[in-house]
Amino acid sequence: MSKTAFLIIDVQYDFLPPSGSLAVPDGEAILPVIHDLLDQSKWDWSVIVASQDYHPQNHISFASNHSPHKPFEKMTLTDARGTSYEQALWPDHCIQDTRGTQLEAKLVEDLKTWGDKVKLARKGTHEKLEAYSAFEGYITSFQTPDEPTFEQTSADPGKTVLPKQSPLTIYLREKGIEKVVIVGLATDFCVLQTALSAISASFDTLVLGPGIRGISPEDTHKAMQRIESLGGTVVDKGKENWTDIVKQWMK
Repeated sequence: MSKTAFLIIDVQYDFLPPSGSLAVPDGEAILPVIHDLLDQSKWDWSVIVASQDYHPQNHISFASNHSPHKPFEKMTLTDARGTSYEQALWPDHCIQDTRGTQLEAKLVEDLKTWGDKVKLARKGTHEKLEAYSAFEGYITSFQTPDEPTFEQTSADPGKTVLPKQSPLTIYLREKGIEKVVIVGLATDFCVLQTALSAISASFDTLVLGPGIRGISPEDTHKAMQRIESLGGTVVDKGKENWTDIVKQWMK
């Protein structure tokens, strides 16, 4: 069986109904699926990586930092690399040292049972860089994570790091990983970008429909089509036999 990593994207309180500041509709429905995938009597992942949006208060994506603009408006911005781009402005979310940035409690308890197999990918730490993909984060201990350094928060970030050269790719390759299974939130942003990065880094990539939810149904559908068009595998949300499908794909 090929070595497979399980990537759990941004299952944090600010993305979860009912009270998350950027709650993904029906986001809580993915929790039983993820908990099942962390049942060691059923699954034997080589590596597990949980990603965590981990923003400073002055993050470039927050509408509150671009008054009088409001959340969900779009605005042309220039990031720390001097790149101009169209940013969807978000409500403040996943701010460091707040409850909203924490991973869901039962998920944390499940992950602790896997010991050293689990790592944390913290992303969105630089005040002037948007980062949706887990491959844009830094890799740290799950049990005792490192806080972001000055270089990861405010310094000149230098050139864009391609997915094949990212900290996550380097870590996965060191562990002999060939395949990744992706779940989490939100399909049309961080799940999509993580999947695209994984494909770009030449990992066989499966996105598990029952374990993801998106903000926009239309954009979620487009995201799935894009992943498939680039060679990724998408398991439809309605598949009742998804366990068998994933296990067969992992062989």
